[in-house]
Amino acid sequence: MDAACLARWSVVVIGATALACGVGETVIAKVGDHEIDVESLQAYLEGITGTGWQEVERRVASRLLDQLIDQEVVAAAAQERRESVIPEEPAARSAAVRSLLRELCGPVPPIPQEILDDEIARRLEQVQPARAHVRQLLLKSLEGAEAARERLGRGEDFGRISVEVSQAPNAENGGELGYVVQGTLPPDLDEAIFAMEPGTTSQPVPSPAGYHIFQVLEVIPEGPPRRAEIELAVRRDLSEGFAREFARECVDGLAAMVGVTMFRDHLWFQYEGRYGREDEP
Repeated sequence: MDAACLARWSVVVIGATALACGVGETVIAKVGDHEIDVESLQAYLEGITGTGWQEVERRVASRLLDQLIDQEVVAAAAQERRESVIPEEPAARSAAVRSLLRELCGPVPPIPQEILDDEIARRLEQVQPARAHVRQLLLKSLEGAEAARERLGRGEDFGRISVEVSQAPNAENGGELGYVVQGTLPPDLDEAIFAMEPGTTSQPVPSPAGYHIFQVLEVIPEGPPRRAEIELAVRRDLSEGFAREFARECVDGLAAMVGVTMFRDHLWFQYEGRYGREDEP
């Protein structure tokens, strides 16, 4: 390797395209002193998607390449403190990286109360459609549905009947559908459910899948959302967003510290990820 090439490698580079400098043609990125090659990326794509790497669309491949580089950035930064080896298996690898990231970046800062209050107020102004808490039985024949409804009329447990005779995918869960939003089901089913009173059971309702028997446990009419539900949803949603943004900023800082060089010319697809962006036109 010549002196000029060594000089270029001595500078932290983020956003470079492929440079000669003695790097093999199969190397697609360099994180600190660690090289990521084409074979490693292809194996990672297959491990995450469960399909051949040739089938992965370029946007997905770009996002997963960013993910792989992020993981190597975290591992490289952690090695400056102690010896850290991350496993190859995708699930174990992600868990190890999350642990290292918490160690390197610390806890996620709390969401400012002002932001929480503003988002809660915004959502409280929105009108929610009616919702119904529903359970269902699904039978293949009208005769079977009527027999199941007769059993319900005799006071037999809905959940037990569901397990015994229902053909619905959620039969083992007692036919639980959770809260159904008005207007989201096929019209015949939607009309049947929202014409019912809480605590009642429908007549058999035909559909292409068979005959449904619905039981409505609760109906929440159209109107302002419940503040308690909104507060929980806002905290959950904002917490997830803050955590992602905090992790992204931390990884970007670690990447600048350890150094990331991209070799986009060595990729078989057009890379559209975060790394290797060029500021110059």
